[in-house]
Amino acid sequence: MSQFRSEEMCLVQLFIQSEAAHATLQELGKVGSIQFKDLNTEKSAFQRLFVQDVRRCDDMSRILRVIQGMCQQEKMKPRDTGGEDTAMPLHELHDKLIELEKEMKDHTGSMSQLIRQKIELEEHRHVLREGAQWFQQAYSRGVSFTAPQSDEGTEMSGVLEEGGAGGQPRPGSVLGHIAGCIPTANIHDMSQTLFRATRGNMLLKHEEITAPIMDPTKPDEAVQKSVFVIFFSGDRSRVKIDKICDSYAATKYRLPEQVPQQDEIVKQVDDRLKDLTMVLDKTRDYRRGKLEEIVNKVDAWMLHVQREKAVFHTLNQFNYDVTHKCLIAEGWCPTADMDSVRDALRQGTIRSGATVQTVLNVVKTRETPPTFFRNAKFAQGTQSIVDAYGMARYQEFNPAVFSCITFPFLFGVMFGDVGHGIMMALVGLLLVLYEKKLAYLAQDEMFGTLYKGRYNILAMGIFATYSGFIYNELFAVPMEIFGSTAWCSGEMVDDSHCMHTKGYDPATSLQKWVRTNMDDAWDPDMGSTGKEVTWEVYPFGNDPGWAHTANKLNSVNSFKMKFAIVAGVVQMVAGVCCKLMNTLYFKDDLTMYFVYIPEMIFINSIFGYLVILILLKWTTNWDTTYILNNEQVVTIPQRYCKDDLSNLPCWTPPYWYNRATVPGYGAQLAALPEHMWCMGNGAATAGCAVMKHNDQLLVEGNVFVTGNIILEEFTGKKCKEMGSAHCSLWKQSPPSLLDSLIKMFMEIGSVPVENQMIPGQGGLQVFLILIAFASVPVLLFPKPYILKARHEAMQHHQLHDDDDHGAGGGGGGGHGGHGEFDFGEEMVHQMIHTIEYVLGCISNTASYLRLWALSLAHAQLSEVFWEKTVVEIGLESASPLMLFVTVTAWSCFTFGVLMGMESLSAFLHALRLHWVEFMNKFYHGDGYKFMPFSFDAKDED
Repeated sequence: MSQFRSEEMCLVQLFIQSEAAHATLQELGKVGSIQFKDLNTEKSAFQRLFVQDVRRCDDMSRILRVIQGMCQQEKMKPRDTGGEDTAMPLHELHDKLIELEKEMKDHTGSMSQLIRQKIELEEHRHVLREGAQWFQQAYSRGVSFTAPQSDEGTEMSGVLEEGGAGGQPRPGSVLGHIAGCIPTANIHDMSQTLFRATRGNMLLKHEEITAPIMDPTKPDEAVQKSVFVIFFSGDRSRVKIDKICDSYAATKYRLPEQVPQQDEIVKQVDDRLKDLTMVLDKTRDYRRGKLEEIVNKVDAWMLHVQREKAVFHTLNQFNYDVTHKCLIAEGWCPTADMDSVRDALRQGTIRSGATVQTVLNVVKTRETPPTFFRNAKFAQGTQSIVDAYGMARYQEFNPAVFSCITFPFLFGVMFGDVGHGIMMALVGLLLVLYEKKLAYLAQDEMFGTLYKGRYNILAMGIFATYSGFIYNELFAVPMEIFGSTAWCSGEMVDDSHCMHTKGYDPATSLQKWVRTNMDDAWDPDMGSTGKEVTWEVYPFGNDPGWAHTANKLNSVNSFKMKFAIVAGVVQMVAGVCCKLMNTLYFKDDLTMYFVYIPEMIFINSIFGYLVILILLKWTTNWDTTYILNNEQVVTIPQRYCKDDLSNLPCWTPPYWYNRATVPGYGAQLAALPEHMWCMGNGAATAGCAVMKHNDQLLVEGNVFVTGNIILEEFTGKKCKEMGSAHCSLWKQSPPSLLDSLIKMFMEIGSVPVENQMIPGQGGLQVFLILIAFASVPVLLFPKPYILKARHEAMQHHQLHDDDDHGAGGGGGGGHGGHGEFDFGEEMVHQMIHTIEYVLGCISNTASYLRLWALSLAHAQLSEVFWEKTVVEIGLESASPLMLFVTVTAWSCFTFGVLMGMESLSAFLHALRLHWVEFMNKFYHGDGYKFMPFSFDAKDED
């Protein structure tokens, strides 16, 4: 039963021989049942016994991460586990990895240098090609290139005038040049800087290289570059331009002026590129071959190193007994796993070859154990939601037991729609069916959240679908899955159950009416058949006949609002009952009698009573309830009277306007006072109720026609003394529950007869108010004072014990082994709890109205998206293209708004209802989680 309460824990102490410690920890890691305590808290991490081993594991993890990065860079994936290498001793693996790292580092450095040289040669080739064209253009204009003289001369201005007089350059111009490659993004800034530094005495030619090339300084990054040549005059300009080129990350290359020299260098560059390409290919093949030898082993090595690090980290928490040369460990272990732990200890001793078996002792302690729930896979998501609020106290009742059902149910109430629920259920079902194949994607934070909550998504989709059937909505479109509507209209005159008796033409009616068996209960020729009139009810969910009616929202809101109150009060009462489970388990009689009982009385005397009224209002047939003489509520069955009135109480014939012409007893009806008739011209009904009271025949009156029948002159006493003229019988309408709840406190003990639902309701409400107010001081005062009395009695008893043993001088200091007691603090705490509970019952009940609000918003949004896009635009346009466009837009709205934002909103509101309204009634959440030493948990991390 660990789902209801956490596993029973025991504190164990282990005495492990030093040579068996490593093997024993490995076996315990496979079992994963002990959470070890740190017995070396006074020591720093550098003072621990196995700190060097932990550092060695860290170093190996670093090397393996580098190798994994290389494998990913080469797009190499392991094909097998390579498990045969995991048994390699740790020091041998460390030496092998150190050697491998050195080799790969040297190889990578050489390869990087070769790549850099290749990139530089490729850039040089681009410079030679583009530069040759620019030099050819310069030679065609008569420009000569020699080494600049010390005097820079003034002919530069003539050189730069490419047009000159008649577009020809001046003869005899002498220029120097600098060529190279530069990132295209820097070319504009460098041009402006050059212009300012040389005062315009330079000429910059540049051409962008078509394909991006690697940067020699960063061989892994492709950069868009441009070839440039700067023509200038003078050595000073050369110095300036060199510095400017370096500052803009330009690489300079040799560019001869003469064509033969250019061709010679191009040939040299091409030859070197061929050689470098060949060397690089062989180098890559060697590197790839070396990585292929180990790629299938890297993951296994990493797992082995991580486990070894976990073992040494755990060993650092143990005490070392120098005398006995053994390690001493303490930890928490579930009692149910003690046999598995003993087997692991035995296997560890056998593996290590130790001569002394590990000793396990169970230690008695008053420390609070950790909390551990052994949940099924289905409940793990809900358990995570509960744990996010706070870890349960040891052996405290687990809210996840109820929340596994109530959480998706409340979500479904707010997200109720058959279409949306099926879509969500399908997503959850796919995640569940393919959970093993999708497990590797759970490392992504976004998808991992969905993956871990896959069972919650499936349950939420199922409950949303169920609520959708209750609301009878499929993407906001009403359905008739369980039969046609129970409501009739003027277009349904061919339906026999929609036909009315003579005197009423349904084809002219603008309102809908409920199907009935009235024709079977009353025969126009034979009279009453003795059958009761029954009104048809839609078999399951909301009747689709309410769709597109003016009062649809009134009907739906009434149901959803009341259901939200019922669901909220039931869940809050369940939360208080969970407190009872805790008090019974911990044998806390004080909390049970002076906390649980007054809390239960308070919430049920007000809000439980409200739920009863709601259920009574739902289950009462208001067509058969009547007010007699403005004093009492009577029930008259829905059957028609026989001609001799032998089956009283009963109803008069339907739609019979003139009571004097009623067959058989019309004369008796005509003799009654005028107010005793419920029908008239334009006020037809299915019949007027008839009954005998004090040997007087009474007939139902209509308060809308003769409103005076509800006056004080129509009372039972006057009816008996003065006759039928002072008697009244009129139909009771369903009372307003909000009005009834308000008057319960504003008009104590007074319940108007038209609002009465329970006999003696006024006295019952007085009793409920009294016990509700009386429960508040019971909740507030007794517990602190009883705790104070117990503490004083314990101190008095301890003082006498100390006197008897001659040691009364101050042992305990008033603690008594149970800690110090502060009456003021306890009183304040209980006062806060009382105020929070009393006010919380009111605010929490109102908070559950979010079920109604979110459900209404979801239904209205879904209806608006469907009506405003598909119906009003797509279907009315009669265009297939427009219909396709509107359906596409509607699908986007459905997925983006309803399935995305609305589902998240409903999830958060359901989360709040459980965290605040439900769990605060009983849940402390101040425990700490059981985190055992387990290889499985380490592997998942």
